Amino acid sequence: MGVKHRVVFDKTERMAQSVVELNGTRITVGPKGEHAWLAGIHEYGCKIPVTDKMRAFFRGHFKINLKKSTTVITIPERSFLRAGHDQHIGEVLDMAGLLVSEVVGGTITTADMANTVGGMLRDKIKLYARDLSSPANAGLTVRSKGSSNPLVDTGGMISGIEYDVE
Repeated sequence: MGVKHRVVFDKTERMAQSVVELNGTRITVGPKGEHAWLAGIHEYGCKIPVTDKMRAFFRGHFKINLKKSTTVITIPERSFLRAGHDQHIGEVLDMAGLLVSEVVGGTITTADMANTVGGMLRDKIKLYARDLSSPANAGLTVRSKGSSNPLVDTGGMISGIEYDVE
């Protein structure tokens, strides 16, 4: 007759600690760096008052005479952060749900989970911004930058979208 041996692994303390770490983890996705101001303009749009100096610039640089009735130049709202988040948050939360069990089970760390979720949402928002086509650029903007993609010029604004884990 053999000896029966029973091994009990008590993971309760580690699981409780994982839950505490998860509860205090915050992931923020948004624009960083020198193009963050531009992201804000595109996200919410803006109205630029037309001045005499601006009229002279348009005449000299673009060879365009702005009408006297043109008192404001409007950059339309092209929400890519909020709309990109809203379009993809379900998929990102599904992934987060799968990863929570991995954290609590001890197969990955809270930091690994947060980095995976943050990177996924960042990448989804970047793709959303790159693919956004409406509202279209004004004809002058298309001629000036050589592209009709409203949120892509040098690529700096979209590449500046990052995430932070706190």
